[in-house]
Amino acid sequence: MSNWRRWVRPGLAATILLAVLAVLLRTGAVERELAARVSGRLVADGYDWATVEVSGRNVVIGGVAPTPEVQEEALLASAAIGGVASVTNESGLLPIASPYEWSARRLGRKVTLLGSVPSEATRNGVLAAARRALPEAEILDETHLARGAAKTFNSMTAFALDRLANLSEGQVTITDGTLSVAGTAVTAEGYAEARAAFRDSMPGGVTLGPVDILPARVDRFVWSASLDEVSLTLAGYVPNDVARTSLVAAAEALKPGVPVIDNMNIASGEPEGFAEAATFAVQALGKLEEGGVMLDGLTLDVAGTARSVEDYESVVSGIGGTLPPGVEIVANAITPAPVSAYHWTGEREGDSITLTGYVPSLEGRAEVEALARTLFAGLSVKEDVKIASGEPKIDWIGAAKFAMEQLAELKTGVAKVEGVTYSISGEAGSSDAYVALTAANARRLPASLALAGSDVSPPVVSPFTLSLSHGENGLIMAGYAGSEDQKQALLDAARERFGSVRVTDRIGFASGAPDNLVDGASGAMRAAARLAGGHFSIVDSVIEIDGTTFHDRAMQRIADIAAESIPDTFKTRINVITRQVGQPLDTDGCRGRLKLALGNGNVEFDKGAAEISIDSYTLLDRVAGVLMRCPASMVEVGGHSDSDGSEEKNLELTQARAEAVVDYLVDAGVKFERMTAKGYGETLPIADNETEEGKAANRRIALTIDPPGSG
Repeated sequence: MSNWRRWVRPGLAATILLAVLAVLLRTGAVERELAARVSGRLVADGYDWATVEVSGRNVVIGGVAPTPEVQEEALLASAAIGGVASVTNESGLLPIASPYEWSARRLGRKVTLLGSVPSEATRNGVLAAARRALPEAEILDETHLARGAAKTFNSMTAFALDRLANLSEGQVTITDGTLSVAGTAVTAEGYAEARAAFRDSMPGGVTLGPVDILPARVDRFVWSASLDEVSLTLAGYVPNDVARTSLVAAAEALKPGVPVIDNMNIASGEPEGFAEAATFAVQALGKLEEGGVMLDGLTLDVAGTARSVEDYESVVSGIGGTLPPGVEIVANAITPAPVSAYHWTGEREGDSITLTGYVPSLEGRAEVEALARTLFAGLSVKEDVKIASGEPKIDWIGAAKFAMEQLAELKTGVAKVEGVTYSISGEAGSSDAYVALTAANARRLPASLALAGSDVSPPVVSPFTLSLSHGENGLIMAGYAGSEDQKQALLDAARERFGSVRVTDRIGFASGAPDNLVDGASGAMRAAARLAGGHFSIVDSVIEIDGTTFHDRAMQRIADIAAESIPDTFKTRINVITRQVGQPLDTDGCRGRLKLALGNGNVEFDKGAAEISIDSYTLLDRVAGVLMRCPASMVEVGGHSDSDGSEEKNLELTQARAEAVVDYLVDAGVKFERMTAKGYGETLPIADNETEEGKAANRRIALTIDPPGSG
């Protein structure tokens, strides 16, 4: 008996031990399996905060629940799992945060999350949203778990992080259900996006608190406005909504009915005085038919086509010279308005100059103004020359400068370039100026101009004078004529009256000549030519003739010539004395003196007749003066003709002409018995009768002292 007891007891003990071990092992596997199922269910249902412990089929729930409601839901979910006998709650609750606050702060590339989150899952979601919104940022999580979050906490934090992405620095804060923002926008566009999001994309259940977003700072604060046929567009940067609204209103008032497109963004960094400068720029845009204005800081650039000549002037001169402080305007890209009647006009009245009309550019106007300052230094110059397009295809500035140079030669008058034509009228400033103006208008005009009219009179002088006197080398004609034609007529008359004597021209030009000046001067020359040292002067309408007659009988003839030749519009004074006969001359002396006297001309007759021309009286008076100094010499007066006509007729005509000369000389005081008259007809030609010049030379009176056979 005792032996089997010794055998059974150890075996039974071993069997019991094995059975206990089997039960224990089986129980551990069941608990692990049950714990896994409970944990999986809780995680799947969103209760990942809960911890699970299993003893047998009894489940103990631990961890920290975000809310009592969630805690209760987790317990019920655990109890509903098959195989769970009981559920014991050993979980705690998150502390309540009141107010419930969460924030995200950005400084450069670093973003820090602060405040409370309701759960780890929410924390992970917030981190994911932060990385999505700010992919290049370094995210630092300093949040802690707490109860009290709003149901829309997740959507609020995601929206807030999207707004933080638009800030270069700043903070978004959610306090209970209210979102507030403070910071500086990354870009002007980001500022606009953030403002638009607050207006259009706020998630439900969110109250918008204070929003203090500063616009992004830009290094170049550029604003612009452009105008075309369709619309007026505003773009660039403005410092705030007040400025934006003001500029839109100004644009709408500028062009009523034209759509205003607002493409402006708000930014900081604006120059002081921006609002006034931009308003001024809008006003400048109103001066354009089309174009644009741009403010770069306070530098205003205006480009386009001006609406009118006045609008162009207004823009380039700062709208009447009212540029805001600090604004500098650049207007070289403005196309002037066209004009159809393109002209430049200069008017002068003594020391007052008025310049009007158009030039095509500011540079051209400056060039013309510089010349005006030179030409009219010290005078009163009023310049009203405008800038316009539409100028003729010529050197317009060259044309205007030419006209102004001619204007400078006037005392009063107008010089005008109109289209491609040039005209000038008025009174020259001096005789030399009159000559210069006349010569300039006679030449080909510069700048492809065509002369439309020239009506320039010489300067008015008082008294008006003209004289003929003797100088060392002949005659001197001095004083004034009213025109080039009048001057030439006076010189021609002098050369005709005084033959080959040299006439020096010292005639200037002036207005105010007496009526019949040429006729009066010509008559005075006819009388003076019969005098030794004869000369005359005209002072207004008074003619004075001075000189010495060659013989007594000539005095009355001179008076008769003056009365016959000088118009009644003149008062004539004759101061003449008779020249004393010089010492007698021998034969050679007589011949020399006679040759000298005849060298100044030829005795002329009326055509085909023996009547001596009155213009030859002077010559014959001189001949008479010589012959009276030769009392012992005999004189032959020979008449000669050309070959025209019959020999008989020519012989008769030359005989009659020779006798007429003898009669004149006898009447002048030469003794008749000393002279003979002989007609030679065409028998002694001195030139070729085949030419007109030769014939004229052959028609002559020849005087011979002591001819052969006379003694």
